[in-house]
Amino acid sequence: MRAVILAGGDRPDPTLLDTRWPGWRDATLVIAADGGARHAAPLGLRLHQVIGDFDSLSAGDIDELEAAGITVTRFPVNKDATDTELALIAALDAGATEITLLCTWGGRSDHAIGTLALLAHPRGDGRSIVILDEQTRTQLLRSGVTLTLRGVIGRTISLTPWGHSANVSATGVRWTLDSAELIAGSTRGISNVATAAESVITAHNGAVLVSEGGGAS
Repeated sequence: MRAVILAGGDRPDPTLLDTRWPGWRDATLVIAADGGARHAAPLGLRLHQVIGDFDSLSAGDIDELEAAGITVTRFPVNKDATDTELALIAALDAGATEITLLCTWGGRSDHAIGTLALLAHPRGDGRSIVILDEQTRTQLLRSGVTLTLRGVIGRTISLTPWGHSANVSATGVRWTLDSAELIAGSTRGISNVATAAESVITAHNGAVLVSEGGGAS
């Protein structure tokens, strides 16, 4: 099952998303994290659930959501997870195996960093969790896993070690990697370029963030 989660950051242009990431709208479940509910209609998405402490929505907003038949799940302000993490957990609980996070950038940088960290959520192992914006699609490649990326030649593929240094191989790119060490804190893996319709990335040891430029399929 596919799910889309709407965070409370800046809203991307849906026309650009349609052009660069066709199929992004194909979701069975759409969950908003608090104020992310405002993004649903402009993005052309049918909202199913809103989760949060509702410090970003007014009582009137909440009444309108409930009147529209949308499930509203309230949490206390003093909680141990962001609204976006709670929305992610709800999607996982619902059985989602492919989850797209939208509207993650902009606003508070600490929330943006926290949302990026959700790609490594302990319950996400074996699930496809991606952050999507107008320019890039980012996901976490866990240790011991191989990922095949398909798209147009010339698209950008960036690799960033996550948490610790990572031993990585990459083929179908301009600068191939053969069990190369990407050192945590270094930018060596940024802005590689696809030279084939399929690029294959393997994290032999350690995890790596994989970001694709537009044109992937």
